[in-house]
Amino acid sequence: MRLTLTLPTLALLAGVSACSGTPQAEATFADSWSIDSVTNTSIQGVSPELIEVDGALTLFVTSLNPQRVWSMSADGAFAPSNMDVPPGADFTVIKEGSGWRMYWTDFVDQPQPGQPMAPDAKKQIVSATTSDFVTYTPAMPTGIAQTGSGRAWGVPDTVVGPDGLVHMYWVDEVDGEPGEVLQHATSVDGVTFSQDESPVMFGAYVDPFVLRADDGNWLMLLSTTPRPSELPQKIHLARSSNGISWEVDPTPLFTEADQNYLDPTAYPINDDTWHIVMATSPTDSPLDPDQLVLAHGVLHAGGE
Repeated sequence: MRLTLTLPTLALLAGVSACSGTPQAEATFADSWSIDSVTNTSIQGVSPELIEVDGALTLFVTSLNPQRVWSMSADGAFAPSNMDVPPGADFTVIKEGSGWRMYWTDFVDQPQPGQPMAPDAKKQIVSATTSDFVTYTPAMPTGIAQTGSGRAWGVPDTVVGPDGLVHMYWVDEVDGEPGEVLQHATSVDGVTFSQDESPVMFGAYVDPFVLRADDGNWLMLLSTTPRPSELPQKIHLARSSNGISWEVDPTPLFTEADQNYLDPTAYPINDDTWHIVMATSPTDSPLDPDQLVLAHGVLHAGGE
């Protein structure tokens, strides 16, 4: 992992924005959901992405550690994989034909050789295809790029919706909103995206992961803003009928007073149960790279 790219990613976790601005629709519907069997994996990093590759669960992670891909056994144990990811951060993957398309965050302009990346350098989301997660096609811009000056930008998630379009969600900061928002864009070919005119979620929620994208029934996992006054970060559940208008359950799905939980990703075990992986850090040391590690647990659905 290039240090110049990972440090701005960690800076995003620091949070420079306040809590909510425009109220987000809220409803209590996740009280019967639960996360249990949470254990520390000892894998350092953030922004995990959990998918199945050739019958095996595979975990991609943004990390200062050169080992950024891990294989997961049925009992939740992780072992290093021979797969790799391109230089970048915040990987998200969709199936495309017989292969895969990976999206990630990169800088719009690369620094000169030997020069550090400016802390306010603007970012963009790019993609490439792969058949084996070893070799990749050249990265292509998606058309989604940072326009503002805030550091809270990126951490995308992509999913193929019931309409056949590729939907992308990412964190942003916009004028007039003191807290982070979620933006949304769609693509017919998975390459070039068209962004909605307005954010689809307000209220300083970050780190989106679409858990379900069925016709009339969308679910999303989120974490709360990393602003220091709002710590610890908590995991929340949101629902939507169309992937555009979202309501967030205001009661956290998972929280601990002395630990931040962020960057959720999940993969189904069955219709009502998922493996879940989250980044964690101590509440009093949220940005210590040595203490940003991943935790694995089991997510159980309830009545929605």
